[in-house]
Amino acid sequence: MIETPLALLPLDRSSQEICDWFELYALSSEYHSANFSELARMWDKRRNSEDADFEGSASTQEDSFLEEINQIIRERMEFLGDCYPFKFSENDEELIYDKDDLNNGSVIYLFCLFLSNTNNDDIFDDDSFFEINNKVRDLFQACATWAAAGEVEGHSYSFGFPRPDHSGFLVKLTAIYQYFSDGKVRNAPLPGASINPKDEEIDVIAWRPRQDKAPGTYYLLGQAASGENWKDKSITGAIYAFHRNWFNVIPASTPTPAMFIPFNIIPARTETLQEKISYLIPRYGTIFYRYRMPPLAKKGLEISKIDQGLTIERTAELNQISDWVLNVIEKFRKACVYS
Repeated sequence: MIETPLALLPLDRSSQEICDWFELYALSSEYHSANFSELARMWDKRRNSEDADFEGSASTQEDSFLEEINQIIRERMEFLGDCYPFKFSENDEELIYDKDDLNNGSVIYLFCLFLSNTNNDDIFDDDSFFEINNKVRDLFQACATWAAAGEVEGHSYSFGFPRPDHSGFLVKLTAIYQYFSDGKVRNAPLPGASINPKDEEIDVIAWRPRQDKAPGTYYLLGQAASGENWKDKSITGAIYAFHRNWFNVIPASTPTPAMFIPFNIIPARTETLQEKISYLIPRYGTIFYRYRMPPLAKKGLEISKIDQGLTIERTAELNQISDWVLNVIEKFRKACVYS
């Protein structure tokens, strides 16, 4: 039995969130594993002790509940590949934290797992063992920069404020687009513009270089949102103003709007994941969420080592993310009581 900072099994939450809880439970356990039979006992205990009309998975029978959780875990394994830091035991009865086989992608997955559940009281009773400050959130923008590089297979710049190189808005913007060779940045702000602009809601600028260096390539403008208020943001409306207000000559390449988040996309019970994403794209652009971020960020980091001609910023900060994740897991486990 384990006493952990985790809340009780959140039966009234979505199956995706229950899977997050189960992964965290595996992380907290003495032997880095969580048994599905134990999950079933927790399900039974809560169902029998609470007089509540649970939604979602809790309204089903035990076998259906376990099958749904099992199916989501297999879905995560399928989409994330070796970036998923958990595996089944040989008899498929346990979920095991595969701590001896972590790679850059699986570390980023764990980073996203903690980021996306920080303020979720249905997951954590006590989250004081780790801190999500502005520096930690800024590291997520580094992840977004690498994921953008993996997506476009090209250059990727971290433009969100505050910039690690402490560059000014126009100085950084001019340098990026001179290298892009598509579009011309204004020498000075338009009348009425802020005299001290930050990032105009653009956190990541990435593109795939063409062999002939001509315009008309995969050109991505992204926003990194690590907080639960990401749904209140939308980069699609910011791109027009960004180009109009800060360029004498707007890039000829068609921009792809993108939203980078550490969360999972949670469809309603009447819709598929694909249908949910299709609905969200017109407002948020291409969404890079927890199923997509880790493999693409891993790919971007690998590209940065293979092709020295590409600029992929902030790769040196990977160790900061790894250290933070491992430190959080250690503190998490120390906060647990095993009996």
